[in-house]
Amino acid sequence: MPAVDYETPRRFLETAFQPDDWIAVFLKSYESGRSTQRVGPVSRFAGQRFQAWLRSQNAASFNVYVSVNVLAADQRQRTRAVVRDVRHVFLDADHDGAGVLARVAGRTDVPRPSYVLHSSSNRCHIFWRARGFRVDEVETLQRELAGQLNTDRSAIPCTQMTRLPGFYNYKYQPPHRVTIEYAAVDRVYRPADFSVSHTTSRCLLSLLQIRNIPSNKHPALERARRYVATVPPAIAGQHGDSRTFRVCCRLVRGFALSDADALEVLVEWNARCIPPWTERELADKVRHARHYGREPIGGLLGTQP
Repeated sequence: MPAVDYETPRRFLETAFQPDDWIAVFLKSYESGRSTQRVGPVSRFAGQRFQAWLRSQNAASFNVYVSVNVLAADQRQRTRAVVRDVRHVFLDADHDGAGVLARVAGRTDVPRPSYVLHSSSNRCHIFWRARGFRVDEVETLQRELAGQLNTDRSAIPCTQMTRLPGFYNYKYQPPHRVTIEYAAVDRVYRPADFSVSHTTSRCLLSLLQIRNIPSNKHPALERARRYVATVPPAIAGQHGDSRTFRVCCRLVRGFALSDADALEVLVEWNARCIPPWTERELADKVRHARHYGREPIGGLLGTQP
């Protein structure tokens, strides 16, 4: 295997963040199922000692991820509540990366990306450096863009992770060296720079008005949301797959949700998982839960909320 350019991860960290920003670094081995997470200042992670440790872990087939946004200082977890600053508008093109980039380039309501990370063959992560976004604002924008550009809708939450360029991606064989292309790195975009029309939200509102349905949809959906908010995240190497299957069974069988509503409810919970499931993986788990789960359909609807 050729040598990795270890200046690449440091350049990314120094471009994407300030030295005193706190971020999360997450490592996972798909081979053993083992994982670990570190939270701390960028200056620590960009330092020679930590980079040497990352090099050794990557050589042992651990994949290396880093948070997209900044966490509050002195935190040890990566949750939505501790996201301090939104530093990026982010999209995960988990298939047809070239096509997604072409569609982005052809739009007039979306500025030029700041950088594009190539995670594996025809898969990429797209970043716009950002400032002045609230968490809900950037998640709304990312939801709209993901729907319109057909990117991974499970990558909407502001707690999203990306791969650290310069290291190898072992999820697919043969391993792929993660690379990055920089473009408009001097520009920092604000919400007004994106004039994306929120067609999905408007269509949903119109549909609800026509049907005279309250905007919180069916009570079962709200009860399912409250249930999911109490469920600990799925963690690789700690029976995360079984926990995710049980949650999906509760949603599509116990609460009798449609697959689409179940996936919508799972978005924020999935953001807390380590690592988050891809949209395709979650859709498969929802489908399997409906077909193979044993929980009675609607069995939770007769209980008190």
